[in-house]
Amino acid sequence: MSVDIVTDKYSTAIFELAQEQQILEQMERDLSYVKEVMDTQPELGTLLLYPALDAEAKCNVLAKIFGEAINTMALNTLFVMVKRGRIRYIQSAIAEFINKAREARGIFSATVTVSEAMPDEIYTQLADKLKAITGKQYIFTIKVDPTILGGFIIQIGDTRIDASLMRRMEDLKKYLLKSDTTEIGVNG
Repeated sequence: MSVDIVTDKYSTAIFELAQEQQILEQMERDLSYVKEVMDTQPELGTLLLYPALDAEAKCNVLAKIFGEAINTMALNTLFVMVKRGRIRYIQSAIAEFINKAREARGIFSATVTVSEAMPDEIYTQLADKLKAITGKQYIFTIKVDPTILGGFIIQIGDTRIDASLMRRMEDLKKYLLKSDTTEIGVNG
């Protein structure tokens, strides 16, 4: 089964159950914590994927790590995924659930690519401008890519706003290559 299909099924199930139980924000906090731990401690993922360790032992490990820190439903979600052999999908399912929970509150994710790190005030101004244009609040994931040379690229779902210097230079190159030399003031 495709990663996207499995991720979507589990994230949707978690989202619907959390909404039904009216604990959406708590689940978002708890599962964000789980994802953060798994992101910062890759050894945990390696342990959970270790084939010689049975599902019950893996659940015991998760219970010892997260048992006191997260609610029962969040912990049971992890247990279900472990027992069904879906360990490698845990982090992506949690990330997708977090996106769905935020969208339900009117907060959307966007990826901003910049050529070098910028002060937080710039990102705040950018978020404010996007909110003024779209009426939606955004949380940014920042990526640094020196090849864009300057400016930024914003990716919101399927929509891409490319205000990078690299794209502008490519546009200029295309214009110059297809233009008649007399159009651009070169006599020949």
